[in-house]
Amino acid sequence: MRVGLMLTSEWGPDEDLTPKLDQLVEQVRVARDSGFASIWIVQHFLSGPNRQFQSMPLLGRIAAETGEMTLGTSILLLPMLSPVLLAEEVAALDWFTGGRFVLGVGMGYRDHEFHAFGTRRSERVARFVEHIEVMRKLWTGEPVHHRGRFVRLEGQQVSLVPRQKGGVPIWIGATAEPAVRRAARIGDGWLTAGAMSFDELGHLSNVFEQERREAGRPLDYVRQFSRECWVGPDDASAWAKVEKPIMSKYERYSSFGFGPGGGGKPLEFREIAEDRFVIGDEGRVRDELQRYRDALRVDEFRFRMQWPGIEQADLLDSIRRMGRVAAKL
Repeated sequence: MRVGLMLTSEWGPDEDLTPKLDQLVEQVRVARDSGFASIWIVQHFLSGPNRQFQSMPLLGRIAAETGEMTLGTSILLLPMLSPVLLAEEVAALDWFTGGRFVLGVGMGYRDHEFHAFGTRRSERVARFVEHIEVMRKLWTGEPVHHRGRFVRLEGQQVSLVPRQKGGVPIWIGATAEPAVRRAARIGDGWLTAGAMSFDELGHLSNVFEQERREAGRPLDYVRQFSRECWVGPDDASAWAKVEKPIMSKYERYSSFGFGPGGGGKPLEFREIAEDRFVIGDEGRVRDELQRYRDALRVDEFRFRMQWPGIEQADLLDSIRRMGRVAAKL
């Protein structure tokens, strides 16, 4: 079973950032040495008073540590970004990783981010679709003539095309059925959200596959699911360790109207954890992942294993335990 690690690069306003980059590098090295297949980095803007390393510089630093692992984004906020700049930066990252880069993109959901970039949330779908079209054209290496609603090119060429022939694969984050159908038509893979329930994953996975089949798109895509995950020395301590850290993250999601409890519903940890999170000792986690594989035909998991309040030593132990679990599946 292939497993990936989603790095957490956001910290509280009073935390000392001096050791944080070294800790992220250590997490990548331990994941690599424990058999993880991929590393993923998320993007947000204006997250103050919390502090965060921005995605693209961090990707460049992490690329040197990934070995044979895939490096990807989950996700970049594509409607707010320049597709020309992104196409060139991603091409460079694909070379830095030996052709093992995956560009994960999504719409975004925080109003203040759209406002700060001078984009309208009402235009996000149109920008998203056009930006993907522009990047794919640029990655051919040919002169591009494009007169769209948001981008105009008059025969320009990029300075670098990706190492992967045909361009970097684009995986699209989506949580609603219309968005999943769109992802199936214009993307190369689907990025799920950790807040989605087991039943939601099953239903939308079928929607994605059906839409690709009807559109004549390849069906050999990677079926990767995202989960919050913690592997402890025993079941009870695993649950006790992560309840408060995970809840702090989901309470923030709820404040933006995203995830379970969105819209002001009080959050109960066990309620939202059921069929969403993979928590326990090695035996319990192995059984849960086996359930996903048997029922949903999962190829790979993308795990977030760190939240505010989790100590580095505990995280590294959990990563190592997950490596042992994955090796047995």
